[in-house]
Amino acid sequence: MVLDPDGVPLGGVAGYDGEQLANAAAIVTAGGALGVPARAQLIAVMTAMGESGLRVLDYGDAVGPDSRGLFQQRDNGAWGSYADRMDPLISSTNFYRALLAVDGWESLPPTIAAHRTQRNADPYHYERYWAAAVEVVAALSGAVPASSCGPLRPGNITTDGWIKPATGRLSSPFGYRIHPITGVRKLHSGMDIAASCGTPIYAAGPGQVVRAGPASSYGTLVVIDHGGGVLTRYAHMYNEDVLVSVGTPVAAGTAIGRIGSNGMSTGCHLHFEVQRGGEFVDPVPFLRALGVVL
Repeated sequence: MVLDPDGVPLGGVAGYDGEQLANAAAIVTAGGALGVPARAQLIAVMTAMGESGLRVLDYGDAVGPDSRGLFQQRDNGAWGSYADRMDPLISSTNFYRALLAVDGWESLPPTIAAHRTQRNADPYHYERYWAAAVEVVAALSGAVPASSCGPLRPGNITTDGWIKPATGRLSSPFGYRIHPITGVRKLHSGMDIAASCGTPIYAAGPGQVVRAGPASSYGTLVVIDHGGGVLTRYAHMYNEDVLVSVGTPVAAGTAIGRIGSNGMSTGCHLHFEVQRGGEFVDPVPFLRALGVVL
């Protein structure tokens, strides 16, 4: 990816370019200056996409005729002066401060965290912008395509923005089985994709890495938060084959590691899990509903 002298990607990302990406970069810069976590930066960019299309607007709408700027902040004293609301860095800083004051914002679905900060008429208005925000922030941070997290897998990404997490054959499905090592009947909480050790593992969808490291029987585990209560989990990598770290924003198809046989494993494979609302669900119908054929 080619960057301009200010570090803004040339050629567009997720349908945004030029001035829009420069404004997204200002949002990320403001977050970095405050030391906020990557998830807050993703929420901020998502919110600005939903409010202004990443443009500094000098007008509001019928609901909020006094709204201005990237975040369409109201002239109610909470967001500073007109000049503050029209300044990308200052308006972003004020957004972050309001977001961080929302009780439990870190664990809320991103659109709800944004809603409780901005008070949009539709709490789910911002949800549609999450995937694009992940792509844009990843590009601005250098994570896509040229960084420690590796390149995007070419093609095969569905219109819903998801992809098969690794090439290979489905060797063990979700459900109860006799564990091949312990001999105990228990829930196999994911699906196994058998392939040679070293085969790339890809982020199944856009999100943020919330765990990357040793995890007992899982060997080394990577967990991605996709928002809306959905997590995907990737197990049995060797430590040296993990290509991402906690806080890394990823797009669907970003290489996050390589298949191994670490932990309680009988051979090279990816153990892939999906959690929705804290419960393990069968990855096959979950991915099928998103257009991914396994």
